[in-house]
Amino acid sequence: MNLGTQYKSDDKFKAQARLFQSKYRAEVLQVDFQNYGNRLTDLDAEALLNYYEKLNAKASLRKRYPNYDRTRDADMLRSEHIPFNLLAPLDTDRKSAIRIIRYAFQIDCKHIDSIKLEYAPKPKESYLSDGTSFDTYIEATSVSGKTIGVGIEVKYTEREYKLRKGSSEESKVLNKQSPYWETARASGFFKNPDDDIFGTDKFRQIWRNHLLGLKMIQTGDVDEFYSITLFPDGNNHFHHVIPEYASRLKDEAKPYLIGCTFEKFISAIHGSPEFDEWKEWLNKRYVIKNL
Repeated sequence: MNLGTQYKSDDKFKAQARLFQSKYRAEVLQVDFQNYGNRLTDLDAEALLNYYEKLNAKASLRKRYPNYDRTRDADMLRSEHIPFNLLAPLDTDRKSAIRIIRYAFQIDCKHIDSIKLEYAPKPKESYLSDGTSFDTYIEATSVSGKTIGVGIEVKYTEREYKLRKGSSEESKVLNKQSPYWETARASGFFKNPDDDIFGTDKFRQIWRNHLLGLKMIQTGDVDEFYSITLFPDGNNHFHHVIPEYASRLKDEAKPYLIGCTFEKFISAIHGSPEFDEWKEWLNKRYVIKNL
């Protein structure tokens, strides 16, 4: 089966990941491609070949997104589909999920109350007044009885992104009285909550997701909030930017800002034969060895 066209302008890791997904399509799925080797044809994408066959992955997708979307469903390289494969299965066995969360994120829960994909609290005007959301949101009860929010942002080959001129996001970044900066100041978590560096391309994605969780504390939705970025080990951008961001937090706030690799998360999966099978599938699908 043809590996398909690759993209010459990819950086090193993205080139490796594109080829890895192209090989998975050609050798495991044994189906054709469109445009680039990592993109399924519409026919195969609509058949949900980009998703895990079992453990709620496809059902969670269709519950959240009833209709086909080529960007999300056909492109095996983009991150939009990954939460449904990597995190939705946790909701099928919450007891095992508690152990996985403990091993992967060092968060201790007594029980999990809900797991939601592509979630943002509403009304948005009561939070950051924008489209910031969590790829996966887990609400749990701690061993001490507190309500815990866990917001997870999943990245694959993505790095920083450019601020679009004239956008609502730009206006909130530039206006120090916007919900972004007001939330940062009210949290008490930052050494200097007015530091312009948070609005830069390098930090803005992590900052916005963190702020949404901090706003949930301020509105009384949760008692504690953990902001997690989940990314593959080969994506060096997040290995550097997460510690840099954390260094600008007060010491008591740092444990609530977590970076975790796909590899660490997948290694934490255990609990049943079904989860062992899922773990093996995730390793074949996303873990690139010998980088």
